[in-house]
Amino acid sequence: MQTLGLRIVNIKFATGEWQRSARLFFLFWEKIMPVGSYYKEHSFLEKPEIAAPLWRYMSISKFIAMIVNSGIYMSRLDLLGDKYEGWVPNLPYSGGFFKKHFDDRDRELREISPKERKCYYVSCWHSNEEQSDAMWKLYTKGNEGVAIRTTTRSLHSSLKDTPENLGHYKVIYSNSDREPTHGGSMLRACLTKRLPFEHEKETRIVWYNEKKPSNSRRKISMKTDGFYVKCDLETLIEQIFIAPSEKPWLAPLVEDLLKKYRIKAKVIQSGLNKEPPV
Repeated sequence: MQTLGLRIVNIKFATGEWQRSARLFFLFWEKIMPVGSYYKEHSFLEKPEIAAPLWRYMSISKFIAMIVNSGIYMSRLDLLGDKYEGWVPNLPYSGGFFKKHFDDRDRELREISPKERKCYYVSCWHSNEEQSDAMWKLYTKGNEGVAIRTTTRSLHSSLKDTPENLGHYKVIYSNSDREPTHGGSMLRACLTKRLPFEHEKETRIVWYNEKKPSNSRRKISMKTDGFYVKCDLETLIEQIFIAPSEKPWLAPLVEDLLKKYRIKAKVIQSGLNKEPPV
């Protein structure tokens, strides 16, 4: 493969052979790396830093369900609430040497995307050093909720024994309705959100339902809204923040639940709504 690349570089521009060879090389590369291949799906995706703090904001009912099921919930992508999840825009390339090839590739991806986006399941995490007032308001109703604080390292360690083949990537924020960013990858399309959501600073645990017989992967129907993936919650949960509210019963409830399921984690009452010091 390296030899082919060197030959292309050394071809003289004047003869026109460079253009022909470049096209043949590119089409050959695309042939062995078709839409949906591992290389296309996983290349050029940014992974969160291993020590990065991560937060998961949720209602108290979802937190209880998480503890009882001993796992994190994976939601089907097309049911997250944003209709643009996994969307592939119909934006033809304006021109260039490989315009027809890119247009054909994107048309193929666009045709399969309505069905393929139903095969992706995700768990969404907020990457930030501190609490986020906006995230509290978005994901906890009536201030009856919690936020799990962990790190990328702890999250990965907590999932090391799961049978599912999981990936963890940063979400890409862009004007995807004006300029395609998927690069021929359905996974990349499923990790792209519009700029108005940039405040979420999201990373995602991703699982793809291949719907093929395998001993190492869970097989579920595309009709399934989601499922819990096995997780070592004591490894995952470093701290639990209680929503900023005047609900004194919430912290003792969380502490009792953790004690019952033998999970050692520090419970902290959020002080976002406290009166400033005099």
